Amino acid sequence: MNKRIFLNILIALTLLIQSSCLAANNLPEAKLTIKVVSEDGNPIAGANVTIGFEAQKKNRQGIMSSISKEVTSANGLITVTDKTLGYIGYEAEKEEYYHSNGKYRFGTSEKGRWQPWNPEILVVLRKIENPVPMYSRNAHVSPIKVPKLGKTVGFDLVEFDWVPPYGNGNHADFIIKLTSLYNSEVDFDTKLELTFPNKFDGIQLVKEDRKIGSVLKLPRMAPEASYQKRLIRSRSRVPGKPGEDDQKEDNNYIFRIRSEEKNGKLVRAMYGKIHGDIYIDPPTSIFFKYYLNPDYTRNLEFNPQQNLFKNIPRGERIGLN
Repeated sequence: MNKRIFLNILIALTLLIQSSCLAANNLPEAKLTIKVVSEDGNPIAGANVTIGFEAQKKNRQGIMSSISKEVTSANGLITVTDKTLGYIGYEAEKEEYYHSNGKYRFGTSEKGRWQPWNPEILVVLRKIENPVPMYSRNAHVSPIKVPKLGKTVGFDLVEFDWVPPYGNGNHADFIIKLTSLYNSEVDFDTKLELTFPNKFDGIQLVKEDRKIGSVLKLPRMAPEASYQKRLIRSRSRVPGKPGEDDQKEDNNYIFRIRSEEKNGKLVRAMYGKIHGDIYIDPPTSIFFKYYLNPDYTRNLEFNPQQNLFKNIPRGERIGLN
């Protein structure tokens, strides 16, 4: 490279960095306190907390941030001060706990300070208790194609396959009926009906935003009651109008399958969970992210190192969230 060109580039970069620093220095100052506690509200000392202060936006390259790393005191607290555009993100972690993350946006700035000044943000760390092997799979990557529209077909969650005559599954854990009137990407009407074969099988909705908070967000133990025998999801669109659907990112589910009974009472069953909704991909496919515990306990705490599915595509492997 020509020395003059190199020198010009170096000068330009220096001016850009100086400009960025000057812009950051002119930002209002923010002060906040983070308190890290356990699920029962007790402070956690020695937790590692990382805080990112939004300092300057770079075109098409995300956000430049000032990063602060702190360790909580005996009362679970850390207090930090830095300049920012008004938005911060944070993460807390400690050995033997699931890490947790969140975000906070300040309101207005007054006299060079963001308000509220020094808010206390509560972060809950959940204890790692009894993670177990599970069948865990992300069907978002490879949507499941329903083999027969308008008819009920059984899907085996352990084999990840349809039961005969459409596949090699052994148990119809989910009984799925997909109806679809499909003309084009902007003209369709689809409905998914999910039912179950056994008396005590079922599903229940859990509303949780899993994008923030603990990576283990849903209950550790599946509930003993309140399972519904039927779930309906729909998606439609009319040309010239926005699409309509009842699928939501904060919809999650706990399900019970392969339930066994004696004298009209539940003896045992398998339990699992679905992160996110069960989505329809018109005209013939569905997809969802599920975890199934085959040990006939209600434990829903997954060990990501012990996925019982082997040799599955990388994109279909999932961890805790």
